[in-house]
Amino acid sequence: MFDDRYGLTQAVIDGRKTVTRRTELEDDANYVARHWNQIYHPQHCYYRDARGLCQLVNRQTDKVFVPRYKLGEIVAVAQSYRDAGYECLPYRDTDEYVYLKRDGVVIPDLSVAAAGVTNKMFASAKQMPYRVWITGIRIERLQDISDEDCLREGVCYLPEIDRYYFERKDKEQGFYFNSPREAFAALIDKVSGKGTWNSNPFVVVYEFEVMQ
Repeated sequence: MFDDRYGLTQAVIDGRKTVTRRTELEDDANYVARHWNQIYHPQHCYYRDARGLCQLVNRQTDKVFVPRYKLGEIVAVAQSYRDAGYECLPYRDTDEYVYLKRDGVVIPDLSVAAAGVTNKMFASAKQMPYRVWITGIRIERLQDISDEDCLREGVCYLPEIDRYYFERKDKEQGFYFNSPREAFAALIDKVSGKGTWNSNPFVVVYEFEVMQ
């Protein structure tokens, strides 16, 4: 899921946002070692780079990060059915479910929760038209982000005024900054909560490519 208020879902679909930073579960390294065969798999705690297979370890706390997604995994981009381009039709005599219609044709043998019409929390991942392919995973501090990655996170550049910006779509507000780093710091505080940037947490960085 990406934040629709700041246009991040659309930025992913447009191919402008190709990376995301998430705080993920940490488990005690000794616990992971003891229970590796029962509950963990190499894809969950490792990523590949030029050095080979690298473990996502927080050396300050001796904990292992367990990313929610795996390298190479294909994940649906969450949208409401309406935003995903579906026409939603009443399902029999109930208000709880609807049929989905695309390109004038009802998708056969499919009824879905009516709440998903406007709320992507209740939409089925199988019916989402866009997906992302996880092409890279790494761990870093939030403030380690590069200017290039700030732009890949959805920050935009406006050459006419030489400013970096993002927008609050639902309120038609624009926020403008002198550098991509300043813009991203403000954006992450709005998306993840005030003080997120200054707290500089460890984050798992997912790089991805959009698919349809």
